[in-house]
Amino acid sequence: MPNLTLRCFLGSLLALSSLLAAPSAGAQDLPSAPDSLGVDDFGSFGNADATENRPYASQKVLSQSPTKLISVGYEYQLPFDITSVGPHTVGVGELEKRTEQVDRFAGLRLGFNAPVISNSSLILNLGLTYWNTGVGIANANRTPLFRAMEDGLRSTGFNATVFKPLNDVRYLLIQGNVDLNGTYRNFDDVSSKALTYSGTAIYGWKRSEAFMWGLGLTRTYRAGQLLHIPVVYYYRTFNPKWGVEAIFPARVNLRRNFGANSLLTIGYEIEGNAYYLGMVNGQDAYLRRGELKPRLTYERQLAGFVWLSAQAGYRYNYRFNVFNDQNPTGDNNPLYDNSLGNPLYFNLSINLVSP
Repeated sequence: MPNLTLRCFLGSLLALSSLLAAPSAGAQDLPSAPDSLGVDDFGSFGNADATENRPYASQKVLSQSPTKLISVGYEYQLPFDITSVGPHTVGVGELEKRTEQVDRFAGLRLGFNAPVISNSSLILNLGLTYWNTGVGIANANRTPLFRAMEDGLRSTGFNATVFKPLNDVRYLLIQGNVDLNGTYRNFDDVSSKALTYSGTAIYGWKRSEAFMWGLGLTRTYRAGQLLHIPVVYYYRTFNPKWGVEAIFPARVNLRRNFGANSLLTIGYEIEGNAYYLGMVNGQDAYLRRGELKPRLTYERQLAGFVWLSAQAGYRYNYRFNVFNDQNPTGDNNPLYDNSLGNPLYFNLSINLVSP
């Protein structure tokens, strides 16, 4: 967990965003908490002045998953092994193979979202996220890499999303992210080397109140390395019970609604980023973390606008190597070639959703 200084900093940012959002407090359907570091759920925020006979396309479909304004959650992965090949002895460049058990890989996840502009012809939304992964490794003091990882892996992110309808069918979605990823615990630990920048632009069509889709391009670190790839946005409700919510390839979910107050989704998500670990055995070290997560998620209204979200799934390690550069070239071998066991994981959150 971060120390008091970092918590105060995050609290100040949240307070500032609350002030910015105050003029639009009556807006509905704001964006969900960013799913970290890449492509977000662009469809889940709404117009303050939208009407039934609107001249512009709206930004969501019927029976869509509830939109999270504030999210407080905790994620936990069961123990697993890590095997690492690299220069694990201080001052020695020879490669060694070390295998240890990771006893703890868990932490707090916070999200906050608010509109700055919200009307039928333009929506601008600002968001903040903080994800912490506390790491506990058996015999960590034996190697400089494991010691560095035990400082924890953290992402503090700021994002801005624009939804711009062009008419009653066509629309644009544009998002930008800046994220600070590393083992920092206070301001003295923060380095510009820990920053990553992501963005997505989508051109789409709203075919009906139950179906919208789009095509675009994204720059993302979601799989642990910098990628420039196409993205497909596809939200469709087939009937009151079934629907699909997909931002491919980042996330795909099949949705089953149980009335207006609960739902179940089954699907997957890709998460990750590039984390700056500082100097490890005399060299800059960047951890490229990418995870594929097949999962089930159950969401239910507790009271009013307060919802519970419970998630269980399987964390498959896609990438966890360490390089001496944030964006290494193809012929740049890793400093540490790591492989992880693939455990079950659980995520529980309490969320304030939009009306």
